[in-house]
Order: sequence, then structure tokens, then C-alpha cells
Amino acid sequence: MQYSWAMSDPHEIWQLGQWIGRQEGGAARLGWTDGELILRIHRGRIRFVEGIDPSELSGRLSCEPVGHRDLLEEARALAGDGQIAETYAMGAAKELIQNSLRAWLIDPNRDLEIVEGEPDDVEGATVSITHTLVELVLSDTSGATAAAVLPNDDVLLIRSPGFLDLYASLRLSEDADLIVSKITGERTAKEVTESSNHGSGEVMRLLAGLVVTGILEPETPLHISDDVDLLPVEDVTAGPRRRLPVTWILAAAAALVMALAVIAFIMTRTGDSGAVQGMAGGEDLAWAMVIDMGCEPQDLQRVLKKAQENPKVVRPVAADTGDGEPCWRLVWGRFSTREAAEAATDGIPGELLRQGFDPHPIELTGEELEPPASAGD
Repeated sequence: MQYSWAMSDPHEIWQLGQWIGRQEGGAARLGWTDGELILRIHRGRIRFVEGIDPSELSGRLSCEPVGHRDLLEEARALAGDGQIAETYAMGAAKELIQNSLRAWLIDPNRDLEIVEGEPDDVEGATVSITHTLVELVLSDTSGATAAAVLPNDDVLLIRSPGFLDLYASLRLSEDADLIVSKITGERTAKEVTESSNHGSGEVMRLLAGLVVTGILEPETPLHISDDVDLLPVEDVTAGPRRRLPVTWILAAAAALVMALAVIAFIMTRTGDSGAVQGMAGGEDLAWAMVIDMGCEPQDLQRVLKKAQENPKVVRPVAADTGDGEPCWRLVWGRFSTREAAEAATDGIPGELLRQGFDPHPIELTGEELEPPASAGD
């Protein structure tokens, strides 16, 4: 049996995005017709870049080259010896990376190789691969880059397990939040676009930017080619049907619920209430206070906005209501017991607590207990 995509096959792009979304360390080799790019990444931050001539960086910045083979090492060196401000050096390096990434994305002859592992530590600035790719896709108003990521709008979009943490760090507009809130796991890219009041090109660029960074995950139905025989020529003896054990089904459902738990920042106040200082996780600090919650698009906007403005004291956590509709909680503090969490109620900042909302303790589990990945540009 043969299958084919409706349009060009973006599976390497989606593979890269899902790897980025998992925030794993390692190296990605991107090859295309006219070039090659090697990115060494740690927790979403690009530490080293090979495949781009570092002399292009000094030429762009109108300064003398230092002589490093690695692009980011060259940028860090230029900033270190005082030739250029670090912000400008890293910004120019990011633009060169974006040029190569765009060439890879739009080339149908692209290939990808990913090697797991941890790159060496670096002293100095790094570049966010998530911000780099999202900016690249959003800025290409021609739509060519978005079309390479999502060549077919008949693709089901679902939120990745790390959706809230990864998306919140982008600090996009409220319009973007409203568009993303329409992604329920049951709508295709086309249906999300049609349900939005924004232009289709703008919406598709946003969706493509979130797919290429693993914040959204696509599921495309396979199209069966016309020359496939749908019926067997000979009778086939049907074997006994096997039913999945109920325990398997329950385990799969539990795993799905756990996958909805996401990572975000948290830091509690200082005091005698039992709140813990800092952002360290741990099973002995499993309680927090829910200070806002909702299941409507405007609720997602409100929760994300508060989380983006106060990343050190609150964090968004996905909630499963059991009816398939996504909901979101905003939690504050980290405590060792329910009693300690309840005792800290009076310390909740008034500007963070939703008016009329009754704060209540919640026990965090699984990935909710882990500290978030670092954000940044």
C-alpha cells in the first residue's frame, strides 16, 4: 500500500519542531541543496553554530574579525573585546542563523539529523531557538516559510505537553493568545483560521511558527493514492479479535492527563506561612494555591498575561475537566502541606488574585513539580 502527502512532505520540519519542544540537549544537522547548518542546543538555547562563515558577522557589524570558526563564539568574542555591544553582536548572529534556517525550511531537498547529548558549557550569551524560528516565520509576510511548515491546512493541531511554558515565554500579543485559544485538539489549521477574525495569512504564520518550534504538534491524515486496491483479491480468513485490557486503556488515559501538565516558573514569598523561597522543585513541596482559573479563550488570555508579567511568583498549569475541553489554572507559591498552603492565603498579592475567585490549595504532580526551562531571546 502506498501513501502520499497532499503537498510537499514537511516531516523533517515537524521532527525538528518536536525535538525543540521537548527542550532536549544535543546537536541538529540541517542540510539543504546549497548549504549545511549545525546547531548545538541546550534547553532551547543555541550555544554553538557551524556552517555559517563567521566573517559574515564582522562584515555585517563593520568591525575586525576575531577568527573563531564558530559563529556564536565569534559573536561572544567580538562583544568580549569591546568592539561591539553584546546585544548587537548576538542580534546580528541571530539574523544570519535565520537566513540559513529559512533556506533549509523552503528547500524541498532538506534533510535532518539529530544527535542527543549535552553541548559544552559557554560563558556569555546564547540564542533562543524558539524565538529565532518564531520571529523568522512571522516576519516572512510572503507566506513561503509558513507554507513550507504547513503545506496543507487540513492538519489537526494539538498542544504539546509543554505548551503553556513554551508559549508563555514568547510574550506574544493578546490577539495571538486569542487565536491560540481556539486550538482544542479537535480543529484543523483551516478551521482555526476560519474561526478567527484575523487574516488567514497572519493566522497561518502564527500556527506555522508554533509548529516549527514544537509548541503545537500537527497530525495530518494520510491520503491513499488512487491506484491502491481497497479490497483483497482473495478471501482472507478473519482471525479472532483481540480486545485491549481495560487496565491498558486506563493507563493510556492517565498518561494523557500527565502529558497535559506543563512547566512554568514559581517563587514563593518569604514568611512564616510555610511558603518556600526560590524556584526549586521537589516532591516534598507539592502544594500550591490556585488563584485564578477558567476554560474560555478570554480565561487563557488572562492567565497567560499574569504569568508573563509575574514569572517569578505564579505559573500556569493545564487542567483536565474530563469533558475534553482544556482549562487553565494560575497557581502561586510552593508548600510542603495543604495546611501550609491554606495558611498563606492572606499573603497572596491582591493584584494577582482574580476578583471574586476563592483561592484553594492544589497538589501538584509529575512534571508540574519540575522547574521550568529558562526563557529568553
